[in-house]
Amino acid sequence: MFSKLPTFKSLPQAIGLPFLSHQEGAMLDFKGGNNGLKRLSGEDVIPISEQEYWSQYWTLFNSATDVYSMLTAQDTMQANPTNVANLVQALATHMFTLLSNPSFPCATVIPPDTVSTNLQVLNCLRVLGRILVIVFEAEGESSLGGQTWADKYLWSQERVKRETPEDLPSEQAQFTIADDDDDEDEDKDKANGKDDEEREKTEGNGEIRDPLSNPGPSAAKTEDDGTELRPSLADRLFSCTIDLLFCAGFTVPESVRGDDLSGEKINYVIWEKGVGSTIAIGSNAELDRNKVEVLRFLLVLVSKTIYTSPTSLQIAANPPLEHLTHDLERRLVLSLLCSLLNTSVAGTKPSAASAVPYNHLMFKAADERRTLIRMCLMNLLVALDYRSFDIVSNNPAIPEKKDENAFRYFLAKLHRKDDLAFVLNGILAILDEHTATMNNYLPGSKKPIPYLLEAYMLLWRLVDLNKRFRSYVFESGKAIDVIGHILLCCLEFKNDPSQHGLLRLLSYLLQTLSADQGFAEALNQPLRQTVPAKWAVQGSAADFMIVSIYSIATTPGLNPLFPALTISIANVAPYLRHLGVQASTRLLQLFKAFSAPNFLLADEGHPRLVYYLLETFNAVLYHQLNENPNLVYAILRSHQDFQTLATFTLVGGLREIQRKKAQRAQALEAEKEKEAAKGSTLKRTDSELAMLAEKAALLGREIEEGDLGESHERVREVDATQADDEFTVVVPKSPKSSPGSVHTPKSPEAAGSNPGSPAPAPAMSEKARGKMRATESVTSLHDEEDEELLKLAAGGVGPNGYVPTQEWVSSWQKGLPLDPVLVAISELLPKFQDSQPATRGGPSSKVFNLLKGASLTDVLPPAPAVVPRRFLWSPQSCIWLSSLLWGDIYVAGLTNPTGVWRDTTVRLFGVKQAPSKRGVQVDRVLKMIGVV
Repeated sequence: MFSKLPTFKSLPQAIGLPFLSHQEGAMLDFKGGNNGLKRLSGEDVIPISEQEYWSQYWTLFNSATDVYSMLTAQDTMQANPTNVANLVQALATHMFTLLSNPSFPCATVIPPDTVSTNLQVLNCLRVLGRILVIVFEAEGESSLGGQTWADKYLWSQERVKRETPEDLPSEQAQFTIADDDDDEDEDKDKANGKDDEEREKTEGNGEIRDPLSNPGPSAAKTEDDGTELRPSLADRLFSCTIDLLFCAGFTVPESVRGDDLSGEKINYVIWEKGVGSTIAIGSNAELDRNKVEVLRFLLVLVSKTIYTSPTSLQIAANPPLEHLTHDLERRLVLSLLCSLLNTSVAGTKPSAASAVPYNHLMFKAADERRTLIRMCLMNLLVALDYRSFDIVSNNPAIPEKKDENAFRYFLAKLHRKDDLAFVLNGILAILDEHTATMNNYLPGSKKPIPYLLEAYMLLWRLVDLNKRFRSYVFESGKAIDVIGHILLCCLEFKNDPSQHGLLRLLSYLLQTLSADQGFAEALNQPLRQTVPAKWAVQGSAADFMIVSIYSIATTPGLNPLFPALTISIANVAPYLRHLGVQASTRLLQLFKAFSAPNFLLADEGHPRLVYYLLETFNAVLYHQLNENPNLVYAILRSHQDFQTLATFTLVGGLREIQRKKAQRAQALEAEKEKEAAKGSTLKRTDSELAMLAEKAALLGREIEEGDLGESHERVREVDATQADDEFTVVVPKSPKSSPGSVHTPKSPEAAGSNPGSPAPAPAMSEKARGKMRATESVTSLHDEEDEELLKLAAGGVGPNGYVPTQEWVSSWQKGLPLDPVLVAISELLPKFQDSQPATRGGPSSKVFNLLKGASLTDVLPPAPAVVPRRFLWSPQSCIWLSSLLWGDIYVAGLTNPTGVWRDTTVRLFGVKQAPSKRGVQVDRVLKMIGVV
């Protein structure tokens, strides 16, 4: 009787919509069906010839997100290794076939039920990228008969019948990068009246003397039996990836295919107008998106580095990256280098939407362009970074090796002023865009630059590798812009722990730039950038630099930056003029903080910071005495600090630490009693009170009113000292952890032998000798209290538990260049002590004029030669920079919707998960809707 009842359609059926589309249903069947991922992980081996099964992996997905959400790490790790190998082989073979197929790329409209060849290639790249990151992670752990999975299936070669070699295409004549081994040929050509273009034509017809002039080790090895070793699957994947980056209709416009009879779709043209090319080939959103996909896969292909421990980085092999930087054909290197470089610095295309606030919420074009720029920067920097420690030599007697990385070689050969200007202007445009987002009146109206770290890293590489570029930065007058961006970026991110790697890079970049006199001369100009009011400083860029470094030094957690920053100040000191009152005061406050006993005795490397500041003062006294009366006045006002340092002993320093510790404890206890008596509304914990006192101590000032509550009493006796057991920030114990730093000489002889130290000065006059410090600074113990202090010091001083000794104190104290400052103090202090009132601030007009006319030539020896300290690369610094670069690539991959590195464990660096606030937000929403 129920057979005649009417049937009711579901709502989706009633309105003509199924529950799932055909594509969604197919993906669901692939995920849970028997002919999908379950079969891949089954015991039965799926033959490569079964195309019906393998074709699902390049026809089923519509986006990279589909691939990464469908194909998880567990699916691949638990799968049959042979099936995974067959999957990789099937994907690679299909991609190789499509690359040579006339139907690829597909530029015409295809039927609705047909998957375009473009999408098939992209899906092959996506699935291969998902599998390879998991393979690289497990490569060092799993083994198959003594071989890893990658060794057996990716890097192995098979012998095949030898094919007749074809003639190689001639090199393109559009490249204008010099490839001479040194500058002698260039100088000779200039002397003979040859310009750059004539010299390049001559070089093009002559012998190529670059790292790629010899056949690489990856060339096919032939035998007498008519066979040869076929390149490995990974090598062929790499070659296919490079070809896809220059495939007409897929990543470059169809117009580059050419009008010749061959009509080759692979044409190694430069993507953007700029270095090496004066022609703009054009592009569109689809081509850019395809470039991003291929570049992402190229990063995956060379990402074995990210799964290598830092200790193994110098010896671990990375065949694809080795092939890219050492064995790739010269024309491919130049095409890829210029394409990546030009795209990176060309910037985003200007549009009408760029002037609209919050345009990133409405338009995706700018974001897509930024994604391409970041991908280009990452790939370029990875190529420039590979094997950088090969040319580092710690022994001056051993000459450095010739750099065989082709990308670094050709980047160092950029010489045309138009090219140098194009690159510098492009990098400055990126930095200007970042500054604009920081100073915008509408918060969040402009999206932050996602590749700021990469832009600064590229700038550092250029300055370090290319001496012509470094000279152009100063000759162009834009060094002042670079200085402003570096300092503003440091101030912006100094309180953000996630950006401390960038700040460390900027400190080394600042040290690298400061070694040139042009940089120091530029500091005497005013900044061009608009500085926020909270950081504004009156005076020149030198004033801003010193005050900024002081602000960084008083920020907890940034101690690793101190050596490079103080060296930067010492490098530019001989050329600084007209320093203001604020900058001069900050310099002396830095000296007071660094020479405090608890800081000096807390770590072996701390005395070198005092050494660099003393060099700064000496350089001003020798070279710019009359041009810096404010700084000389500040030195005279702090004369007691220099005299105390001249007679510093271990016992005296320990006694001072205990005195300040007791003094601070007494002040805090008194303040707590006053708060309790007055019933202050502001209550602070003991730790908060201690932190406020410590900050005031490091700042060299008294605690401000209201810092400790409503009381108007101030702690009067707090200066630039801190308790040894409360010091929470640490400087690395040795220069190995601070690349580019220099040890403080332990004796006057050592100071003379140090290449970074001033040359030994001639003997002083008898008059000057009487004003020098006493050479004997070791005192005997007078009471049991000193013996007790030494016992406490034997247990360790500071957070790292460093154990100082009197012999160690004597070694660095005797090497401190204190004598010129002490002589200047003895000579100048009596001349105006009576005329200058004991007030804070700058000197009076009488004293100001006295200092401008003062002379120390009769008491000081002749000025030593100015020898700046350049940043010295070491294997440790190279590994640190590699970790910083790949760490940023890793984070970018995780924040990407695809999640390239998701579910894998890296070894090059550590990953610390930020605390999630999702639970708090969910609870808040549930309360709003009345659930809880």
